[in-house]
Amino acid sequence: MKKIVLFLMVVGSLFSAPLEKLVIAGPVATISHPIFHLIQSGSLKDVAKKVEFRLWQNPDELRAILLKKEAHIVAIPTNVAANLYNKGEKIKLFNIPVWGILEIITRDKNIKTINDLKGQEIVVPFRADMPDIILQAIIKKAGLNPKKDFKLSYAPTPPDAMQMLILRRADNVLLAEPATSMAMRKTGSFPLKLIAPELFRGVNLQKEWGRVFKVAPKVPQAGLAVVGELDKNIVKRFNEEYKKSLGWYKSHPKEAGVLVAKNIDFFKAEAVADSIANVQLEAVDASVASKDLDSFYQVLLENEPKLIGGKLPNSGLYYK
Repeated sequence: MKKIVLFLMVVGSLFSAPLEKLVIAGPVATISHPIFHLIQSGSLKDVAKKVEFRLWQNPDELRAILLKKEAHIVAIPTNVAANLYNKGEKIKLFNIPVWGILEIITRDKNIKTINDLKGQEIVVPFRADMPDIILQAIIKKAGLNPKKDFKLSYAPTPPDAMQMLILRRADNVLLAEPATSMAMRKTGSFPLKLIAPELFRGVNLQKEWGRVFKVAPKVPQAGLAVVGELDKNIVKRFNEEYKKSLGWYKSHPKEAGVLVAKNIDFFKAEAVADSIANVQLEAVDASVASKDLDSFYQVLLENEPKLIGGKLPNSGLYYK
């Protein structure tokens, strides 16, 4: 009798009705772009009748979505995931696809490392969020003081920071792709003009992270996480299809650019296509990436404990 019940449970799970609507929330950044292809391809029809993408434009909007449980899956900075988990929220990382999207764009072609910027102003979007976190950790590890050796100025959003650079109100700005390529395109700096370009890709933060911490030049910056309870088969299927769509995104830059521009008005198709050659993207299951994440969290704990909720998250953060 037990065998029959078990058999019926397995069969029932295989043929369970699709979810009415699967909601995925994400930012304008690169991590969200493969989701547009995933939705367009209709590849999750077997587990969800409708797949909806919801854009969050700043950390406050993201936190509101999470706290109100308005999405099943979120694209999220990895430190925010750790912070919420440590505060008792039901959130689990299952995929880490973003390992490098940050650069300091500058007007000085001689700037290559963070040390070259000593004494200068750097404009940073979002105070105390992922770009700022990584920059300050690098500065400290390089033996410098973020407050004394630099003038760190903050912009409300990445588009605001980009505009400051384009309008010559700033000489050094920390940007994440594809905003970086947007700025290069708008000033004619990429592709290179016959005359000297106005902007240069100065400091690659992933390379600097590797240099000062003596590790591989990559940082687990953003991931995909389940919020609350979600059928394991849906998570499995989403993970499979996201990886396929990420592969398509990387190998079809022109088509990907058009698709992203269609979904996010702010971006131009050409700039998105340019950006794909300048990012480090690799879909790694969070349980596999746990060592890299733990090392990253350790650095954050030493520099600013509150960014991850005051302690290292345990293995329960990683979806299995």
